Amino acid sequence: MKKLLLLSILSLFLCKGIVFAQEDNNFYGYDNSFENLSNPDSISLFTGAFAFARIGGENYAGARFQPELNLGKVGVGFDIPVYFNLENGDFYSDELKSGSGILRLISYVRYGRKKKDPVYVKMGQLRGESIGYGSLLNNYNNSPSFEKRKVGLSYDIRIKKVVGIEGMYSDFNTESFNLFAIRPYVRPFGASGISVIKTLDFGFTYISDKDQTDRFGENTGKNEFLSDGIKAYGFDMGMTFINSSFINLTGYAHFSKLSKVKSDSLIAYHQSIPPTQGYGAGKGMGLGLNANMNVIGNFFRLNSRIERLWYTDNYMPQFFDAHYEINKDTKILALGDSKNKQGIYGSLTASIMDKLLVGGNLLLPDNVSKETPATMQLNLKTKDLFDKIIIEGYYTKGNLVDFSDAFEFDENSLALMRFAYKISPILVTGIDYRWTWNKQDSGEYKADNSVMPYIALQFQF
Repeated sequence: MKKLLLLSILSLFLCKGIVFAQEDNNFYGYDNSFENLSNPDSISLFTGAFAFARIGGENYAGARFQPELNLGKVGVGFDIPVYFNLENGDFYSDELKSGSGILRLISYVRYGRKKKDPVYVKMGQLRGESIGYGSLLNNYNNSPSFEKRKVGLSYDIRIKKVVGIEGMYSDFNTESFNLFAIRPYVRPFGASGISVIKTLDFGFTYISDKDQTDRFGENTGKNEFLSDGIKAYGFDMGMTFINSSFINLTGYAHFSKLSKVKSDSLIAYHQSIPPTQGYGAGKGMGLGLNANMNVIGNFFRLNSRIERLWYTDNYMPQFFDAHYEINKDTKILALGDSKNKQGIYGSLTASIMDKLLVGGNLLLPDNVSKETPATMQLNLKTKDLFDKIIIEGYYTKGNLVDFSDAFEFDENSLALMRFAYKISPILVTGIDYRWTWNKQDSGEYKADNSVMPYIALQFQF
């Protein structure tokens, strides 16, 4: 099997070279509760980052323009790179080739606000997506490669407060039928006006993926185990118990199933790599509470989620997550060895003055072992918290058996830290540190870490 990239490349500028003054600071893997703590849809911005870049071993200079226009329910964002090769003067056009091509210049087009307006539609780069209560698809991002951003679709439409349909399509690429999710739902008392009862909803989720596109659009191979696709089903229900200016509290329950992947190459892999257990469909269920709190108005916001989980062999909760697009074959392989578990999923994220975001989540089985390990994730992001200092970070640790090893960087770790200093309003210098790991042709894993210093000119209009 070809070399598979595992839990890495949070943005393509880290794998092809340093793209200085990059404005996209979304580290794939942030819990989507970050998005619940503020309302970026109401802000119009124009950012122009003038930069030097080293891409594919060649040097470029130019700019990246990222205007965002939000007027009421309508929002449009652009991402326009203008780079020229310093040696031959050629225009850098690789971002516009393959897949969605020139459509990548449009970062997104949006109408409405999800879960707030009766009609919500967004096309473009998708981040922090969830379907229903997130049992199967949660915190999903469709573009693990920054330069090869995908154009997808997310929507949620309600009719007369009673019936609705939400869904997502990951990538409008004609090479194959890609990740598709749909959830029709009903709120039987939605038009009644009865407090609390009117929020009761029931939904059915269907997800499929037959992605046969070239990974990252660079002829690096197709997903071997998706030749016949993967399917998932789920039922859920929920109710908002409290909805006030101080707290929004929702309770929910869900049941879901990941069908057996029927790929010939997957069957051959399991037969050749003992002692992999028998592979079948996996099932899971959970009960949870989610709370969004404005503890002190905009000064201090808090999002918390606690969920009790039960699931069988060959099942992973939130299977379609922030890491899914990075390496789908690896995610599917992990199902073969996944053991039945009971446990707790919890997340906590705090926002202080919308300038400091800090949080994390933990998937904790009742009996942590090699067969049933824990998974931990931590996030940190500052926005104009300090006058001249920028600090951002993301850390995740999988296959965690001994919590004394939680911060030991090894083949189960993924991390990115950024420290930058604004020398002047237009000049920034900083350093990025990343830790990731790759699967070798031999089947072994090799850890990889790098330190990347940079200096950049940065203009905001």
